Formats: sequence, structure tokens, C-alpha cells
Amino acid sequence: MPHVPALPVFEATLAPDDATLAQLNRLTVAEVQARRQAGHRPYLGFFHGTPVAYGWVATREASIGELGLTFRLPAGNHYLWDFATMPTWQGRGIYPHLLRAILEQESSSAERFWIIHAPENLPSGAGMHKAGLLPIGQLSFRLDGGVGLAPLGSLERAQAGALLLGVPLVETVLAPCWCCGGLTEQRVNPTEAESCWPPLATQTVRCTCAIELKPPRAQEREGLMSG
Repeated sequence: MPHVPALPVFEATLAPDDATLAQLNRLTVAEVQARRQAGHRPYLGFFHGTPVAYGWVATREASIGELGLTFRLPAGNHYLWDFATMPTWQGRGIYPHLLRAILEQESSSAERFWIIHAPENLPSGAGMHKAGLLPIGQLSFRLDGGVGLAPLGSLERAQAGALLLGVPLVETVLAPCWCCGGLTEQRVNPTEAESCWPPLATQTVRCTCAIELKPPRAQEREGLMSG
């Protein structure tokens, strides 16, 4: 993994306190406990002893709500999800350090880690890269409204990612927008709907996406799946 400059006052551990985690994660304690029972492990990042970030590790099953995907994790595979750094602590490089700490602590029980960021969340993608995660594909809505994975880099890794998610490999990215794709409830007005993919008839919420047909590598910063 690439070198990450140390943050001497930062540490990350499994979250021992459900109440603190629930408050940071904006969940109820019951929801935190339900996640634990489903095989999800929560981590907290501390700066000078203050909890400033959190993230979850799925070990059995995971889902991507924006894309309508639910998938099981085979032995030796973990999925990293639901990460956030508290607003007043952003911009200090905490996210890649939290990711790196989790990778190191979870490596005894997993050989491969998966993580995804939404197209609009480029800072998240940058943090993944700094932590040493490799981009393997870009998730895209297909013409029929389903989801496909356009390979980036290693074809073998992309095939493994597509198999994990239960989606086909595609040659080009048809619609990187996760906001107005066919599996979401968000809509735009009829005039703007013509620029959305797939086209939508019932619109209520303004969409800010710009759809272009490009080869996968031209948009490798968008909608990446890493492993």
C-alpha cells in the first residue's frame, strides 16, 4: 500500500459504545445493534481522543440503495460502507487514515476489500486512492434501467466485482448519474427529463446531472468500485 503521512494524534478502533456511535451516525441504538447482529462491524476514528469519523465493515451481506443492489459476501471478502467525517474535522486527511486502519485491522479475516463511491463524491474517491484501494470499475445505469460495471484496469478484478454485485460487465458508461437513473424515486421536470438516462416520465425534483457517452477511462473519477 502507498505511504500515508502519519497523523500522530489519530487512532481508529472498533466502536465499543453503541450510544456514541448512534449519535455520530444519526441512528438509533436499536439500529446500531441490528447492524451488528447482521454481521456489520463499526469503527470510530479519534483525533486527540475525540470521535471524529466512523465507518462500517460488512462481513455477510451488503446493499447499495441508490442502485437497488443487495449482495452476499463470499468468505474472505469484506465490504466497506457508510463512512463519514464530522464536518468540523473534514479537510485533515482523516478519511484515508480511517480506511487504512480498518484495512490493517481486518486483514486477518479478509483477503479482498470492496468499496464504492457515488459519482458526485469525488473527495471520497480521492481518500480511497490515498488509502491504497485500486479502482476496478465504474458502475452505470444501462439502457434498460439495470446496472452494469465498466472495467477499469485489471479485467480479472472487474470480473470479480461484477460477480460479487450480480451485474454484467459493460463496455461503455451509459449513465453515470445515480440521481436520475431508472431505479430511484427522484425525478426532474419533463423538459429536463430528456437529458436523463433512462428517460423518465414523472418528474418532481430538479436533477443536476449531465449525461455524456464516454469510454470508461474518460470518467474514471466517477462512480468507482474499488477492490
